[in-house]
Amino acid sequence: MIHVLILYASSTGNTEEIANLLEQHLDPEVCTVTMENIEMDRLDPQQLLQYDGILFGTYTYDDGDLPFETELFCDTLRTADLTGKVVGVFGSGDTAYDGFCSAVDLMKVEFKQQNARVIQHSVKVDLSPDEEEELLSIKKLAEEFQQTIIKYGATNEAGQF
Repeated sequence: MIHVLILYASSTGNTEEIANLLEQHLDPEVCTVTMENIEMDRLDPQQLLQYDGILFGTYTYDDGDLPFETELFCDTLRTADLTGKVVGVFGSGDTAYDGFCSAVDLMKVEFKQQNARVIQHSVKVDLSPDEEEELLSIKKLAEEFQQTIIKYGATNEAGQF
């Protein structure tokens, strides 16, 4: 089984809704999913190594900033070597701001700096994921994420797939 962590920060519930939709698109016969809200849990960076892949979600605060809890997570993330881990990034924002969903792009950079294999496709949702295009984008991320883990044969800390 592939062990997946869906880790997210959600202020209004929109990013949490995306996280739930991603989980629904992962094959339960292939993936075991753990879902965590980073506002509720402080992760030890070594905990990230227990998973084959991470789907990370954050909302964008104000005019393109990372929210406080995501900044705190980045401090933890910078102490982990995620070589071999597959990461997908998603988030919500508001197109009324110039920096629409820029936290998604910032987090892709953060994960790449930790040597993760970051999925090129990311999900950026305007407020709530209710448009057909957004829903298809969520499905696409889940499929690419799962296929990438299978393709590269990611293993968990115990060396099992």
